[in-house]
Parts: sequence; C-alpha cells; structure tokens
Amino acid sequence: MSALKGEVGSKKIRWLKPPVGAAGSGEVEVDGKRMAVAWKRDADGLWIEFEGKTLGFDLFGEMDDPAAGLQFRISERGGDRSYSGLRFRGAGEALAGAGANGVKKSTRVRAQMPGKIMRILVKTGDEVLKDQPLLVMEAMKMENEIRALSSGKIEAVKITEGQAVESGADLMLIV
Repeated sequence: MSALKGEVGSKKIRWLKPPVGAAGSGEVEVDGKRMAVAWKRDADGLWIEFEGKTLGFDLFGEMDDPAAGLQFRISERGGDRSYSGLRFRGAGEALAGAGANGVKKSTRVRAQMPGKIMRILVKTGDEVLKDQPLLVMEAMKMENEIRALSSGKIEAVKITEGQAVESGADLMLIV
C-alpha cells in the first residue's frame, strides 16, 4: 500500500501506513519526525491519538479529482482550527493532464465516503462548468452536493439514483 502525503498549514504530513477501516493504528511523519498514531472514525469524522493527545476532526469530503487529489474541509472539534481545500495524494500517484500523445485524460469523480445516490443532475454528453452541481449523495444522514472541480464534458455516468456506493467508487468521468 502506498504512503499518503499532504500538507496542513505549513506542516508536511506523510502517513507511512494509510488509515484504512473504521479504526486502527499506524505511523505518520510530520515534517520528518515519525510518530505512532491511532484513529477511530465516527459518524461525523475522525478521532486521532498521537503523542499522548487525542484530537477530533469533522471531515467534509468535497470531491476526488486526479488532477488535484482528494479535497477535504476539516474542522477541529472543540477548537477554532479549520482547514479547507486539503488535498492528499498517494505516493507515486501522477497528476492527470496531457498524456504522451497530447490527449487530455478523464477526470474521475469519486465517492469520498459510503452513501446513497439521491439525484443525478447531469447525463452523458452534458457540458459542465467548474463548481456546477453533478449529483446529490446522502452520506452520514446528510445530503451532499457533489460539484465539478473543472469544466468539461460528462464522458460517463457510472451510477444510478438509489444506488448505494462505497468510499472511492467511481461516480462519473469528465473530459
């Protein structure tokens, strides 16, 4: 399994063993310093324990775009720290863009958490603009509007209304 990297403020963070499942433990590197961590997910986010501290975070997945990485908005529970536009990329994961033959690659829209597709707002062949709503997904008892991170044309719709999807499932392709 590849490492997961990102930045929070000025801190460079690398999960040496990416968090998988509802609870677990692993190791992270923060600005080059390794430390053991444990995590536990709940209905709204995540609890992380490290260096004798436990911090809670509410996570809001916004969309998966290979060109930009995973994008999240995170708020610290019981604190005033909040981060938005956070993107994480697996180690070695390439940026999408023009390939060797100059053809633009598809952008995959993925589910950031398990949920149910409530409404699909576009169809194959539709032109979409950046920030245009694509679908509504119910996750953690809340309706989440999934929006396009860039303009393009809907190449494929891979889901149907009422369908249950797992985290990471492909929902649409945009070219």
